[in-house]
Amino acid sequence: MFTVAFYWIAWWLFQPLNRLIRYRTTPADLTTQLALDPAKPVVYVLPTRSWGDVFLLERICRDKGLPRPSRTGTGLPTVDQAGVLYLPALLETRVKDTELSQVVQSAAADPNFDCQVVPVSAFWGRDPGQETSLWKLIFADSVQAGMLRKLIIMLVNGRNVYASFGLPLSFREFVSKEKAPDYAVRKLGRLFHIYFLHARTAALGPTLQSREVVIHQLLNTPRVRSEILAETRRGKLTEEQATAKARRHAEEIAANYSSTLVRFLEILMSWIWNRIFRGVQVFGLERLRQWAQGHEIIYLPSHRSHADYLLLSYVLYQAGLVPPHIAAGVNLNFWPAGPILRRGGAFYMRRSFGWDRLYTAVFRGYVDALISRGYSMSFYPEGGRSRTGRLLSPKAGLLGMVVESALRQTSRKVAVVPVYVGYDKVWELNSYFKELRGAQKHKESAGDLVKGAKLLTKSYGRVHLNFGEPILLAEYADKHLPHWRETLRVPGEELPEGWREFVARLALANHRRINAAAIASPVSLAAVTMLASPQGAVSRAEMRSQLEHLVKLLESRPYSASFVVPERSPDAIIDWAAPIARIATVEHPWGDLLDVAERDAVLLTYARNNIQHLFALPSLIANLFRTRGVLSEDAVVTGSRALYPFLRTEFYLRWEPAEAEQVARDCIEAMLSQGLLLRNEDGRLARPDVTTSAFSTLSMLGRVMGETLERYCMTTLLLADESKSRQPLLRERFEEDCRRLAERMAVLTGRDSPEFFDKTLFRGYLDTLIDVGIVSETGDRRLAVDVRIDKIAERSLELLSDETRQTLLQLLSGRPQTAPAPAVAAETPSV
Repeated sequence: MFTVAFYWIAWWLFQPLNRLIRYRTTPADLTTQLALDPAKPVVYVLPTRSWGDVFLLERICRDKGLPRPSRTGTGLPTVDQAGVLYLPALLETRVKDTELSQVVQSAAADPNFDCQVVPVSAFWGRDPGQETSLWKLIFADSVQAGMLRKLIIMLVNGRNVYASFGLPLSFREFVSKEKAPDYAVRKLGRLFHIYFLHARTAALGPTLQSREVVIHQLLNTPRVRSEILAETRRGKLTEEQATAKARRHAEEIAANYSSTLVRFLEILMSWIWNRIFRGVQVFGLERLRQWAQGHEIIYLPSHRSHADYLLLSYVLYQAGLVPPHIAAGVNLNFWPAGPILRRGGAFYMRRSFGWDRLYTAVFRGYVDALISRGYSMSFYPEGGRSRTGRLLSPKAGLLGMVVESALRQTSRKVAVVPVYVGYDKVWELNSYFKELRGAQKHKESAGDLVKGAKLLTKSYGRVHLNFGEPILLAEYADKHLPHWRETLRVPGEELPEGWREFVARLALANHRRINAAAIASPVSLAAVTMLASPQGAVSRAEMRSQLEHLVKLLESRPYSASFVVPERSPDAIIDWAAPIARIATVEHPWGDLLDVAERDAVLLTYARNNIQHLFALPSLIANLFRTRGVLSEDAVVTGSRALYPFLRTEFYLRWEPAEAEQVARDCIEAMLSQGLLLRNEDGRLARPDVTTSAFSTLSMLGRVMGETLERYCMTTLLLADESKSRQPLLRERFEEDCRRLAERMAVLTGRDSPEFFDKTLFRGYLDTLIDVGIVSETGDRRLAVDVRIDKIAERSLELLSDETRQTLLQLLSGRPQTAPAPAVAAETPSV
């Protein structure tokens, strides 16, 4: 009786504080996501005995329209009176009989009783605590907090409360699967105990160590100590000097995570994002939460902008997940940005350090420490920001270190999560295109922060972020690296055979999953249609029809389970994209026209390139009908299968080459269903009548991959031409010739698109030709070309328009002859 009275007194005293509390919940839309059955009672389970958590839960349920928890005493919950249960009380029933054990066992034994059990975790603040800080330990939320300490925690952190609701569990369904009711109750307690531990780790992360402790432990690891002694033996430094040097490296590298600063940055970034952008759209969070419950997460995002560094942490913090430690280039370690990013979880790395063995040992030791302690981590596998909107070739250096550390430890499962990051417009766009034209990369400095204030006066549209399908590291290694445990789970530095190939395969798999999680935003879709229109102009009615076809094509043949089309209305797409992409409306009596200036069209290529891969196969199929009105389905499939490896290399398409035929047939069916192709009575495929909107869309689709197919054609034609001369063909010279040919073609055809003659793209085509056996490369980097290249080059011309074909052939016939290569190839830089 005294407890009940004291409870209600506490409830009344808590109300003034309750009104001041600010909370967020996961999921955000509790009513829809939980989907509670109103015909069944509800029981909420809390991880600790805390009246404060109960009062908070009661307010959340009242605000969200959920059944409100109440004290049911020894009675069972009813539809009108939801119950609340403390996990410690449930666990006590396993070791002794209590009033609760009698209630639970009677409920389990009654076949007619059922209820919905909902686990709820309440976090007052987002500080995991610091092992060496008494202040942090007092004010950080804790499951061991007593009544007075809990009151202090609520007073200090009441403006930053996060409540995580698990999906409801059917009590009767769970009990019926077990051999006895009492066993089912004990198992339910264990299940929720594990669930709450995982939920806490996912939201707060492991307990923090002070930076000084981290550095001290790092310098005393066997790897770093061994390298310090090796430096001494090499006679360059004394042991004391080598240790001091290692400490400087560690201080340069190590993060200094501060939950207080992260909370401040969240408030600041909320204001900045809403000022610069029109919101941040996030997808895939529920998928991510499921994996974060039981895995240490390694985030591998695409890299478009410097904004990425704060964006990912901001989104995760807002979603109730612990922000990761982020690998950042040491070029960002300037005042004041460097210290701020460091306290936000950034750790710094040099661009290249393989030659510095001591730095390498310290950096690897730091990565090992992060993984072994269970911290989530994020880094950019491209190694730098994309200047074109396409994914850059993945770099395997840091990935190899992280994967090795993750596979060597046995305490936690690790998942690699690809993250697609897209912007309607990135603020660095102008500098990107200057760099593509040959300008030097601008070095970051404090002055950029001052100039960056101008960004607050502009709008850059919306930011899009999608968490893709994770790669479970151990399972992936079991499939692609047999017997890895025999090498990596034993002491030593030895790596299993095929390690480099395994890491490279993993990097490519992550790239493909990033593209599989692409978001076809309104600006990107508008860019696809505008840039594929002759002279960058199109009628609004025609663009509306083309967008409608594109959206339906994506929906009828989804690229993957994780890709997203956030807006489907053609008019809404145009209205959103027009002011951001500077698409002008030209009024005309016959209907409005849409036009984009030449300079803005160049900038639009960045948005188009974000999603160009989604239309790779439909565009290829459309190109096959450029010069032919009718083709058999087998001919279309054969052509698609032959060219698919090149598209897969350039755009990191997700399907294996063996799947190309079936994917092409599926794509044909999708195009038939949209009327973009027709099937004649004899079964052959035909393009639509030229007067129809479907023909307009088919022509537009063909131009989406136009430049890609032109580059492919240039490569094969140059190889065929070179094979006729009996001069040795050096790879470096050939790649440069491809670049020069494309550059000249761009000038003559009036294109202001530096990416058109990007040498790395030609390098990718050449690698693919080597993979399929058309070209071979010797140890001295000379190329040998198969005789089949002549037929391939001839067929590739069919993919070009008459005008483009004529221009290209004239350029080839008029190019200067290259001087013979020396008998022994000179040393060339690596690629």
